[in-house]
Amino acid sequence: MKEKLPKFEYINLDSGWCNTCDEYGRWISRKDLFPNGLKPVSTHLKQNNHKLGVYMLPGIRTDALKCKIKGTDILLETLVTQRKEGCGFNGSSYMPDRHDEYTEMYYASIAELFVEYGISYVKLDGVGPGGGSEYYPYTSPDTRACLLLLHHCFRKYDIWVEISWYIDPVLADEWAYLANGARIFVDIESYSSTTMTSSHRVLQRITPCESWSNTQVVGSRNGFYIDLDAVLVGMTVNGMCVDGLDNDDVRQTYISFWALVSSVFCIGSDPRQLPKKYLDMLNHKEMMEIHQSGVMARPIGSGDAWKNRKQVWWKRLEDGRVYVCLINSHSYMFMLGLSHEVSIQFRDVGMSSKVKLKDVWTGEDLGLHDGQYSVVLRAGQSQTLLVIPA
Repeated sequence: MKEKLPKFEYINLDSGWCNTCDEYGRWISRKDLFPNGLKPVSTHLKQNNHKLGVYMLPGIRTDALKCKIKGTDILLETLVTQRKEGCGFNGSSYMPDRHDEYTEMYYASIAELFVEYGISYVKLDGVGPGGGSEYYPYTSPDTRACLLLLHHCFRKYDIWVEISWYIDPVLADEWAYLANGARIFVDIESYSSTTMTSSHRVLQRITPCESWSNTQVVGSRNGFYIDLDAVLVGMTVNGMCVDGLDNDDVRQTYISFWALVSSVFCIGSDPRQLPKKYLDMLNHKEMMEIHQSGVMARPIGSGDAWKNRKQVWWKRLEDGRVYVCLINSHSYMFMLGLSHEVSIQFRDVGMSSKVKLKDVWTGEDLGLHDGQYSVVLRAGQSQTLLVIPA
């Protein structure tokens, strides 16, 4: 990992790392997968300057009710007498009747155990208001009271908190206080038996970013970032690419847009299996600088990728550099659409009429342009430009 993707920081375990609890009702690692626990794993990762992350759900585990809060004689079942759902996965956890000092003691004991494990990142799934899908949204219960207690417990140890999924942007100010990152849409996985995702599932992620770009809380100044889900570019199994993307146009757009909005950037692939071509794309120096700026891009015109196929997004970095991404988002569920000419008016990014342009991916100097720039892009194709005052 260190050799293949040297700039990546966390290695995260998804839900399968835990299938039971300890005597105090806390999330513990599976003995069949981690016979020596997670501490040796985090210690090994630390040698490569990596940090360990895990997954959990808010609320009190349904299999933990007969357990006592560590250091007390209080049974966890006494905290959840109403048996209300505790997250967006029904039957997995219960919502505490009261979010009092006893509930916080339980969460604090989980945080303490995670610190013993050497965990630096926690993904909290099934958070609400949120969840569901674009067709049936808001299926998760309101977990904000739980998140506030978890926030207090994890922040004490500087543990990154990621919340998921389809988080409501109306509450962006609260989310920015409670967490470091938020999954703002449905899973990117297509749950196919042969491929991981699709071009359409990538391009449809552009649309929800518009409302988040208007919140003014996303970015490095607040330490809070959107999460568009895993970057599956080039995912290879047994020598075969299974990412499900139509072509390298889409793969480049995938990385470009995640970088433009400074989304949490998590690959879903084994880097040892990724072909060099895709490793080079994921490690592209200037694209990583755009991403690491921590500034979220904004759309020019409508950011709805379905209604407006000619997407234009831009951002100004703290050092003054201006980047623009032109995207042809014309796609359908099972196929790409048509080519379109996409244009940028330089006045829309605060520039005078004449500018110099550079193609970020190729490094090509595109010369001097007066007032605007246009390019014909294939469906799913994009062009990321560095805009330089002439």
